[in-house]
Amino acid sequence: MKETPHRFVDQLLENTDTDPAALQISAAPGPISHIARHYTSDKKRKAPYLPDNLLGFLLSLSYEDVTIITCDPWKRNCGGVPRNSLVLVKLSPQKVSAEEYIFCDRVIMVRITESVPTPVASEIQQTIFQIHKAQANVDMITNKELQWSALKGKIIGTFYDGEREESKVIGFGLDVDTFFAPHFYEVFVPTSDHLQLLINAFSDNPEPLEIGFLRYTETPSIASDRKIQIFVDPSDFTGKSYGHRTALFGKTRFGKSNTMKVIADTNLQSSVSIGQIIFDPSGEYTYWNEQDRGCLFVRHPGKCIRYSLNPQEPQIEKSNGLQKPDILRVNFFKQPDVGHGIISELWPTEIGRIPDYMTSAINWEPDALDKCPDKNNDASGFNHFWRTMAIWYAILIEAGFEPGSNQLVPISFPKYTKQALAADENLKAHLKLKETKSGDITTDAHQPIKMLPAIYKKVYALWKEHRDKKDWFDKSSEGSSYFSTIEEGMLKILEGQIGTGAKKFNRFLKYHAAAGTDIFGAIVEHALKGKTVFIDLSMGDENVRKSLARQICQALLRQMMLLFSQNSLSNRFVVLYFEEAHILFPKDDRALGEDVYNKIAKEGAKFHISMVYATQSMSTLSPDLLKNTENIIVTHLDDDREVRELEHKRAFRDIAADVERITSKGYVRMKTLSLPFALPVQIRKFDGSIKKEGNLDLKKEN
Repeated sequence: MKETPHRFVDQLLENTDTDPAALQISAAPGPISHIARHYTSDKKRKAPYLPDNLLGFLLSLSYEDVTIITCDPWKRNCGGVPRNSLVLVKLSPQKVSAEEYIFCDRVIMVRITESVPTPVASEIQQTIFQIHKAQANVDMITNKELQWSALKGKIIGTFYDGEREESKVIGFGLDVDTFFAPHFYEVFVPTSDHLQLLINAFSDNPEPLEIGFLRYTETPSIASDRKIQIFVDPSDFTGKSYGHRTALFGKTRFGKSNTMKVIADTNLQSSVSIGQIIFDPSGEYTYWNEQDRGCLFVRHPGKCIRYSLNPQEPQIEKSNGLQKPDILRVNFFKQPDVGHGIISELWPTEIGRIPDYMTSAINWEPDALDKCPDKNNDASGFNHFWRTMAIWYAILIEAGFEPGSNQLVPISFPKYTKQALAADENLKAHLKLKETKSGDITTDAHQPIKMLPAIYKKVYALWKEHRDKKDWFDKSSEGSSYFSTIEEGMLKILEGQIGTGAKKFNRFLKYHAAAGTDIFGAIVEHALKGKTVFIDLSMGDENVRKSLARQICQALLRQMMLLFSQNSLSNRFVVLYFEEAHILFPKDDRALGEDVYNKIAKEGAKFHISMVYATQSMSTLSPDLLKNTENIIVTHLDDDREVRELEHKRAFRDIAADVERITSKGYVRMKTLSLPFALPVQIRKFDGSIKKEGNLDLKKEN
C-alpha cells in the first residue's frame, strides 16, 4: 500500500468538475473521489459535466484482468486506444445500490494489452465475409453493429483516498479488494491532468524532476497530442535508507548512454548533495561534444571534478573559462598494472614507434600486487613474480620515478650471486646484508627499493659472465633460463647500452603520483563531499580502464565500510556509473569474496553505495544482482531470450514483448523504486549546454 501527497493535487482539485449528485456519497471527498466523480456515462447530464472520455463497459472482471466492450466512436472520441494504454475502471453510482456507494469513490487502473473477440465475433465475421463477397453497401444499422469490439486489460491496481496527518492523500494498492457484477462498471480514458497526477503520485519528494514523457506507441497519434510528463524522485537512483541499484538494458545506440546522462543530470539538479563517480570510457560525459551540445561537466561545472589519463582542452571550454581536467595520476609502484598499462597505451601518442629493444618490456602485462602468489604455497611463483617486478621497478627508478620511500622489496638470488653482490665495494654499504651459519657475508632476501637499479645492473653483468652456472644462475627444473625473455629485455633497457635505455620512460613521469599522493583516496573524498567525479578513460586500453575502475571501487568500498563501522555514514551516498556492466559483474557469484564488483553488488547497498549500470544483455549478469536491482530501464532488445529474462520481473510481464518491437532511441520501458508499475516512457534528450544563471560564477566549486 502506498499513500503519498503530491504537489499537483491542490491545483487539480480546483479545476475538476464534479457531479453534484455524487457528493451524497461522501461528505469529505479526497483527490481520488474528485477524479472518480469527474467521469460518468449518465446520459441525463449535460456539458460541462459529461466528458468525452468514455471508452466502454466491462464484459468480465476478475482479480487479474478485465474484458472491455467498446466501439469505434468511443475510441475515436478518446483519441484512440493504443496498446498499453492506461484506463480507469469505476463503479457507476447510477447503477449500484446505496450500499455500494462507498466503493464508487475508487478507481481501478488497467493496462490495455490486446484485442479479443466479442461474444458474437463469429457472427460478425460471417457478416463481414458476406459483405465483402457481395461487395454490398452496408446500411446504417449494420454499420453501427459492426463497429463494436472488445479489449483485454490487465489490472495494475486501485487508487483510493488515503489519510495522512488528518488530510486526504492519494493511496494505491497493487490489487483490488473486491469486485461486483461487471455491468456496474464504466471504463474511461483519463484526462491528461488526471493521468499525470496518478502516475506521478508515488514520490514523497516535494520537488520531483522530469525524466521524460509517457509514450504508448512509436507511431505518432493522429487523434491525440497529449504529452504526459513523467517525474522521478532522485532518491530512487541515489538511495534513501540504503543504496539503490539501477539497470539499463538494450542494444547499442538505442539510448542507454543518454538515459545514464539524464539520471546523473537529475541527481545534479537535486537540492540534496549526492556524490557520484562516473567511469567515462569515451569522454562524452567529461568533455564538450556536438551530440549533447555540451556535456554533464559543462552543464554543472561547479558541482563536478574531472580526471583524465590524457587531459584535453576543447576550444569551446577554454573560451568559457572551464578548467582543464586534472591528470589521473597513479603510483606506478603500488599499481604497477595500471602504470604499465598507461605507458603501453599512451606510448604511440607520447613518443611514437616502440623501439625493437623495448618491445618485450612494453608488451609485458604485469599483474596487480595483490595477485602475487603466496610464498608459503608457491615459493617459486613468489620469487619469479618479484624478480620481474623488481627489474621493472629498477627501470622506473632509473627513469626518474620517485618510489616515495625506501621500502624493502623481496628479491632473492642463488648463493654465489648474493655473495658477489655483498662483496661489491660500491654496493655493500647500501645493501641489507646478513651472515650465514658458515660465516659467509651475503645479501638479505629483502633490499631497499632505491638500490634496485644498481643491484640489477651488477646482476646482469654477473649473469652474462656466469649464466647457467650452478649456484650462480641455475636453470629451472623445466630447463629454462634463469631470466625469462621479458626479464632479459628489461635488463638490456636498464643497462642502457642500446638507445636511450630507461630514460625513454621519463616522458610518463606526469602520470605518476608523487610520494604520499593517494589519487583514489582523493576521488573518494570528493564524492563524499557531494561532488560528481568524472574519470575519463577514453585514452586507456581495456586493462587500464578495468584496473583503474577496480582500484577506485576498492578505495570507495573500504572508506564506506569504515564509516559504517563507525556509525558515521549518516545521509552520505555515492552513486557509481558503469557501462558494459557484463564485463565487471560476472554471472558467476562464486567470486564474491575476491571480486570488488560482486561485493558492491551484493553488500554495497548497506554501505550507501548505489549503482547505475548499463549492458546489452540481462542474461549475462548474476541473477542475484538482477533480483536486487530496484530500478530497471529497458530500450530495444532483439532477442527472445532477453525478453524471457525480462518477463521474470512481475512489473514487466505484460509489456516485455514490446522491447523487441520498439526501435526508437530513448523509447524505454521503465520501473523505478517509487513507481510500482512499469511505464512506456520517452526519455528526454539530455541537454549539456552551458547554463546562464544571472551573475552566478559557474566556474568555481560550490
